[in-house]
Amino acid sequence: MHKNAADLKTLALQLGLSQSTVSRALRAHPGIPETTRLRVVSAAEAAGYRPNARARSLALGRAETIGLSFPLERLQLPETNFVDVLAGISTAITSRNYNLLLSPFQGDEAAVLRRLASSKAVDGIIITRPLVDDPRIALLNELRLPFVVHGRSEVEEPYSFVDTDNDNAFERLTTLLLDYGHRHIVAINGLAQFRYVAARAASFRRAFAARGLTPPPDAIEFVSMTEATGYETAMRRLSDTKRPTAFLCGSVFQARGVYRALGEHGLKVGIDVSVVCHDDGVRGFSAADFVPSLTATATSIRSAGEELALILIDLIEGKVPGPIRKIMPFELVLRDSVALARPEP
Repeated sequence: MHKNAADLKTLALQLGLSQSTVSRALRAHPGIPETTRLRVVSAAEAAGYRPNARARSLALGRAETIGLSFPLERLQLPETNFVDVLAGISTAITSRNYNLLLSPFQGDEAAVLRRLASSKAVDGIIITRPLVDDPRIALLNELRLPFVVHGRSEVEEPYSFVDTDNDNAFERLTTLLLDYGHRHIVAINGLAQFRYVAARAASFRRAFAARGLTPPPDAIEFVSMTEATGYETAMRRLSDTKRPTAFLCGSVFQARGVYRALGEHGLKVGIDVSVVCHDDGVRGFSAADFVPSLTATATSIRSAGEELALILIDLIEGKVPGPIRKIMPFELVLRDSVALARPEP
């Protein structure tokens, strides 16, 4: 940084512009011509100008900070997509010159949300892992704190969200297995209280119903999204009198556990038993890198994080009326882990 960095007034005089024009140009305000913005940015960089954060906050009437509320356990899990969501959020807020306040909680999240709203430390907040009927949405509307939800809930309240297309992704995977002749399919889902898990379960059953079929009552397993639960569930179900011919996994973590269980039973993926999963694009766990490569619906959880932050900032700055609702598309990639169901003996 320059020892004698310019202030806003000096920069405006140097450029022959008003201080408000310079300030708006540095914020990439849509009312400022691109040529003016580039001229101001170039001059500010050359002069070593850095806006006074407190003065800027007072002038704008906001902290230019968003909050992210999450259970502390998400940082402690050995397998989680939380870091990828966080990376996406961080990318977006950096591009918009905002800050991020992490607000982990243990137990009472409502108290954390109330404290954030009253403190004025954040202009808005992102909440994650919504329940089927999530009370936080009504609370945040009551607190009049702008917010975006990572996922959806079944509440009637108005709210903005970014969600993976869970309904259609699981239906497509189930339909694919049915197309290959599989009828004894075990779906290793997430924990039942979350809305995305309920949506996946409903879409699994819907795919069967479209064929005039009904899956067994115990076809869906509700467990956490870890390799250990994938392994434990597969080991247990492979010991059934009628062994599954296919597994549908909610995450690559679970799928890795299923692969391990099948190997220990002397079964080959894509020959003896088929496996499919949903892949969030978590770093270091690509479905394409499995051996054999894993058929999956794929989307980018990092891109979802970016969308969450960008939508929230647009709501804070009044650039969109809200609520904004975005469903992230997925791609179904057929690889080597699926084969025709073998005739039952």
